Amino acid sequence: MKEFNNNLCWLSLALFSETAFAYTQDTYITDDGLFVKPSLEMRLVHDDNIYNQQASGKSSAISSLMPSLNLKMDDGVNYYSFDINLEKGVYEASSDDNYTDADIGLNAHIEPNDTHRVDLSLKGEWLTEQRGTGITEGISGLTDEPITYGRNSIAASYEYGSQETKGRIAFDFKYYEKEYRNFDDITRRSNYDSYLVGSRFYYSTRAHTDAFIEVNAETIGYDYNQPGEFLRDSDVYTAFVGMQWASSPVLNGFVKIGGQAKEFDDEGREDFTGFSWNIGGFWRPLTYSKLSFSTSQATKDPDIFGDYILETKYNVDWKHNWTTYIYTSAGVYKYKDDYSGISRVDDIYGFSLKLNYDLTQNIAIAVFGEWDRNQSTNTVFEYDKNVVGVNFTFTL
Repeated sequence: MKEFNNNLCWLSLALFSETAFAYTQDTYITDDGLFVKPSLEMRLVHDDNIYNQQASGKSSAISSLMPSLNLKMDDGVNYYSFDINLEKGVYEASSDDNYTDADIGLNAHIEPNDTHRVDLSLKGEWLTEQRGTGITEGISGLTDEPITYGRNSIAASYEYGSQETKGRIAFDFKYYEKEYRNFDDITRRSNYDSYLVGSRFYYSTRAHTDAFIEVNAETIGYDYNQPGEFLRDSDVYTAFVGMQWASSPVLNGFVKIGGQAKEFDDEGREDFTGFSWNIGGFWRPLTYSKLSFSTSQATKDPDIFGDYILETKYNVDWKHNWTTYIYTSAGVYKYKDDYSGISRVDDIYGFSLKLNYDLTQNIAIAVFGEWDRNQSTNTVFEYDKNVVGVNFTFTL
């Protein structure tokens, strides 16, 4: 996806939405009980720094078309869903940066009885890494067109124990693969896959509130290493204690605090052992106003240089419904990326504003602005980005 679209992701705290799928008037229900929800988005934006350059950034108008379709069967307990999303983007100032992205996903939630629950997820993505991001961060001229890549994931979770009992236990498995499609000479060292297994034990302290212990182990393996480069394969272990609550529609959230250890197979790289957390939730002071928040700290692998990145995030978003057809949202975020193995620390921050107006129950128009700043101890990676745009959404 485009960089400015990625910056919007933190605004969508789907974990804290009232339902995983809202059956609104824009959803068609067949005689067999199949929920069909098609939509089409049309977006026009102006980006004053499309390559995230330090100075004299190139600007462009960008138009995009985003059709999507969701199909879902739901009996109130079990559900099965299929999603497909497409995105076609056209740059007015540089046709070489035009892109086409797509993703397909299957999800299922199965409860054979009140003691057993199974969640399954499969997803395939065909994406574009716009120049000036990812592998070409700080060196957008490295390629003459965007880098393309694919991501595939399979996830499964099994939980044993009735919701009314004091204790429950869950087991998780996830496979993830990232593979670049072009410019093989510079991208193949970044192809990798990972396997994660984990477990969670929940203890119910009172109605709709659980204390829990969570442990995970992940193995990350790279397909190729450049001659003379230290191996990038590693094992990552995390352990958390925490609490989650959904006691009322006013306040909802979770807290996970613990530690993480990242151990490389090659002794030439620096291991990590340290503090980690993941906290999030929402507060609804009024039925028509909602404040969402999240913060986390964990390691991640860099796209190019360094052993690992210790990433710390803070996000706050406020959404207010002024009427049944008008809402505004405002968000701020602050990230810190501390690189190990090289001398680099990035401080990334920004804010966004959005005004949405529902013209009809099937047509909505939104205007928005995003302002991003990246400050770095390595000035090559510093940039300012300002994006303004308008978005039209059409539903059935």
